[in-house]
Amino acid sequence: MQGFRREGDAYVARLDAAERAVLLDVVDDVVSLLAEGGPSSVARGRAAASHPLDALRMEAEDVQTPTDPALRRLLPDASVDPEVTAEFRRLTEADLRTAKTDHLLRLRAALMAASLDVVVVPSEAPRIAAALTDVRLVVSERLEVRTDADADALYHLIGSDPEPSDVADPRAQVARRFLATVYVVLSLLQESLVELMLEALPEVGSEPG
Repeated sequence: MQGFRREGDAYVARLDAAERAVLLDVVDDVVSLLAEGGPSSVARGRAAASHPLDALRMEAEDVQTPTDPALRRLLPDASVDPEVTAEFRRLTEADLRTAKTDHLLRLRAALMAASLDVVVVPSEAPRIAAALTDVRLVVSERLEVRTDADADALYHLIGSDPEPSDVADPRAQVARRFLATVYVVLSLLQESLVELMLEALPEVGSEPG
């Protein structure tokens, strides 16, 4: 696998078929996660047909704080004040879920469109980078990554080859190593894409055009 690099007017990364398949699965998992526990548009539509105020009340009651820690990473509380948080979620969460899902589907399309090279045009780069960030957040939560030391431990895990006797649950260790590899791949893609985006910014003080 190669991170993003600039080729002509596009940003290009290279993934093999197995890497692409794994990333597609992870992206689909995050799309499904964002769809869970969201406001029910069908229910609100039925309520609006009978009485507009019922629809507004249902919208306020539908939005709950996510119970899944990974989903809370994607949709964090806006305040320590529960009332402020609840109101913010009521007003913004549906749109935020929609925007994040749109970004993820754009990433999915970029992964599906490629044979080897994943091509991202500069105008799409911010959305793709945001999607990569969200997917990495979910994977890091599943791995319980909280600090830089936790992240460094993942890189050590991938590079090490412990003896079976050193592992209490070999199957869990294999699963964690696999997920850690996914995290590292996502990190490389996200960081290399953001670096190219930053390089494309005009220098401070430069004249427009």
